[in-house]
Amino acid sequence: MTDAEWAGLEPALTFGRRTGRKPANLRATWDAIFWIACTRLPWHALPPHLGKPDSAQRALRRAAQGGVVGRLLLAVSDHPRGGMLASLRWRICRAARRVARISPLGQTLMADRLGLADALPCAPHQLPMPHLSESISACVPLLRFSDRLPRLFRLLRTFHRMMTGDMRAWRCR
Repeated sequence: MTDAEWAGLEPALTFGRRTGRKPANLRATWDAIFWIACTRLPWHALPPHLGKPDSAQRALRRAAQGGVVGRLLLAVSDHPRGGMLASLRWRICRAARRVARISPLGQTLMADRLGLADALPCAPHQLPMPHLSESISACVPLLRFSDRLPRLFRLLRTFHRMMTGDMRAWRCR
């Protein structure tokens, strides 16, 4: 990471309430996170000059759960409030994909709405659709009573798959 990239990234890494010790060298920690995210290797393959793998993994996990990764995704997007970290876009998206399973679902759905396909853990059509329940309640009364049960169960099973997404597809690509 260049000095200019770090100067843009550092203000975005402010954490809310923190527990535990602050990383000794925050820049080296994020260099390690980006190295792992871009190489797709396991954490234990991190070169020794980039620091300890468990420290980098813990920092990324805390950033995902604390909403920092979501703010970084917004900063690299084409959103009017974003675009500040365009040079780090691919690396931040890869890091967000790395922690998609443990980050809040809203963060993944936000990446989909912002058009950041690199940050998604699967294809966009396999993501959950949490607001689909309103569509289900509008369709169910339209069924005739004689046809209702078999068709209703098929319809609900289809809508359930659409709402929850296909978690088997959520693998690190």
